[in-house]
Amino acid sequence: MPFNAFKHYTSQFGHISSQEWSQLINIATPITLKKEALITQSDERFNKEVFVEKGIIRGFIIDEAGNEKSTSFFIEGGFMSTTSLRNNNGHSLYNYQALCYSELLYFNAAEIRHFFSRNKVLTQIGKDIKEREIQRIRERDSCLLQTNAKDKYQAFISHYPNLESFISQKHIASYLGITPVSLSRIKSHKTDNI
Repeated sequence: MPFNAFKHYTSQFGHISSQEWSQLINIATPITLKKEALITQSDERFNKEVFVEKGIIRGFIIDEAGNEKSTSFFIEGGFMSTTSLRNNNGHSLYNYQALCYSELLYFNAAEIRHFFSRNKVLTQIGKDIKEREIQRIRERDSCLLQTNAKDKYQAFISHYPNLESFISQKHIASYLGITPVSLSRIKSHKTDNI
């Protein structure tokens, strides 16, 4: 795995010396997942930070009736956020699944936190991860607070442009809190208006 997305991501924050880059790569464990493979399940202990080098990851819960409800999507070129991965006791809050062939970088959470605290550029990466998580939660809340399904769908495609062509309609519908049939109607109505 060449780490191209990870190199691009880290370069946004300034120069990292070749020695620091080498140290960072040495604490990364490359993982490949087949479509539908689980990263972790709800309530499992999970002490990793995860960077999505390639692919799409879905977070979801399973309700009392056994229905899956999508809670988040993580796309290549970014970290899955710490708060979405685990609670304070280190247990996963959700189930996480690859929606397609995916390449991930696993980092031991304590090691990477220590590594990020060592200089200004690396500290910026840690701050960015937290800021993106706050933004993701705000956008999710905004989407769910929309009063009708059409507005929820518009908020989704605004936040995740082009993602719908790569993932199942049922996952989008469960994220929006609507049925796949309702989503299909919204999409066909949108097409009719073009």
